[in-house]
Amino acid sequence: NATVDADRLGMGGSVLATGLPGLLTLLGELLTSASYPKDDVVGERDRLVQELAIYRSQPAVLAREALLHRLYGDHPYGRDLPTAEAVEGVKPSQLRALHAKRVAPQGSVLVLVGDLPPARLIALVESALAGWTTVSPAATTPALPTPEVGPALLVDRPGAVQTTIRMARPVPSRTAPDFAALSLANLVFGGYFSSRWVANIREDKGYTYSPHAVIEHPPAGSRLTLAADVTTGVTGPSLLETSYELGRVATVPVAQDELDQARRYAIGSLALGTSSQAGLASTLSLLAGSGLGVEWLRDHPKALAAVTVDDVLAAGEAYLAPTTFTTVLVGDAEQVAGQVGAVTPFVTG
Repeated sequence: NATVDADRLGMGGSVLATGLPGLLTLLGELLTSASYPKDDVVGERDRLVQELAIYRSQPAVLAREALLHRLYGDHPYGRDLPTAEAVEGVKPSQLRALHAKRVAPQGSVLVLVGDLPPARLIALVESALAGWTTVSPAATTPALPTPEVGPALLVDRPGAVQTTIRMARPVPSRTAPDFAALSLANLVFGGYFSSRWVANIREDKGYTYSPHAVIEHPPAGSRLTLAADVTTGVTGPSLLETSYELGRVATVPVAQDELDQARRYAIGSLALGTSSQAGLASTLSLLAGSGLGVEWLRDHPKALAAVTVDDVLAAGEAYLAPTTFTTVLVGDAEQVAGQVGAVTPFVTG
């Protein structure tokens, strides 16, 4: 498979050990000899234009695009998807030029996980990738702007039976001294099924099915993103309860047993996610993209184990205060504007 975002082009695959030479040879061909035939480019271009129209009919996509633009403006992170017009203008010659410039060894990381001697793996890699000699420097991502929190943004979607709520703010990266405490504070708030936010607006009040809070790690800067799709009639109460739960984590110490439960979940999830070869390879690749090595898998659980109730309170106060989040809502403005205005200032767009 191949994936791409604002920072990285990624390629990955899994084979039996006997198939590794063939997979590496194919990888070498893709890196050095991609030709982008016109018929293939036109077919993929037309398909992507159609998919973009479908994507942008979905409230979650509209909300994410609006949120990223409010956070980052004209920075590359502020554009999650291309426009259909931009895609329609792409030519095979542009793809070949882009490949020659950007698909380069400098700044690239190769991760292999399997039961083969390291010397044998290195020899196979050297043989397969010997022709990859592009000398272009690694691309860098511009520094992020400082987000302006401001009033919430309400994007009108007439007739919508749900309101899509998205909230986000910058947070420290995995290398920060208080990242472990932040991780546990977020879990207590809304980062897993046993969190307070889920218990409040899903289990107790039935406003939504699956609210979640996740720390994302783009290389230029991490962010905490909250997501919930709620019934139109309870948009205002949902915002109010979200602010309440954020405020609780930011101002009141968590119980020791609540912290311990979140800690067990965090350590166990990391162990489970790296228990398979594909999971370990993916995790190591993401860590390498942030400048971290395999030792993080050893050090982070130790850091989680050392977090105290006071550490979680300090992280909550620093990073989970509700007034520090940028908020976007996509819903029927005629039905929800009054509710939203009773809870927080907002603008329409």
